[in-house]
Amino acid sequence: MYKAILFDLDNTLLDYTFSEQDAMRRAIEHHRLPEAVGFEWETFRTIFAPINWTYWIERVERNLHIGQVLHYSFRDTLERMGHDHTISAMLADTYWRMFCSTCHLMDGAVDLLGKLHERYRMGIISNGIGEAQRSRLKTGGLEHFFDHLFISDEVGFWKPRREIFDTAVLTLGVDRSEALFVGDSLQDDYHGAAGAGIDFCYYNPSGEPLDHSLLPPKYSIRALTELTAIV
Repeated sequence: MYKAILFDLDNTLLDYTFSEQDAMRRAIEHHRLPEAVGFEWETFRTIFAPINWTYWIERVERNLHIGQVLHYSFRDTLERMGHDHTISAMLADTYWRMFCSTCHLMDGAVDLLGKLHERYRMGIISNGIGEAQRSRLKTGGLEHFFDHLFISDEVGFWKPRREIFDTAVLTLGVDRSEALFVGDSLQDDYHGAAGAGIDFCYYNPSGEPLDHSLLPPKYSIRALTELTAIV
């Protein structure tokens, strides 16, 4: 019998992909980049994504804060496109402000949380940045659903490290066998939950087939349809 349900946040409850693109488009328009000769949104997006991902995954090793990750990502992208990159710091600041105040929800998120929060202890385990995650939940009016937020840059551990999961079950005051974690990533969410001995519910709205070689058989993985039965 579960007593606590923990959720990943981005692309599980909040639509990170849409929010990122929405905030980025608005930031680019705010700084009038579309008026520059030869500027194309799709080209920008295609170049930006891998650059930003590289800075993001190297941020801990290189001791970069989120402002630097964004500044360098915008700078390198604009430079590679042959555009003026001196506005990259301002562009990063504008984007971050807009992103932190943007909250687009995944389908059914509010209904699901509304059914769960009076029956279970609720929490978030996220690899995001605390400033953004807390602000976006507040913008969406979702913060009251959760007893605790366990955000990696605040806790000091990143999924799939088991320490962030151990911190969550300890803080919520439940045994790990009484907790269920819901997330969209097999790498970060499933392996993190499995490593901590916590049941995992896979949020897979696109219906992508599972690579069972990634799933250690000794741990539980539940389909989201099974979670609706719990509700």
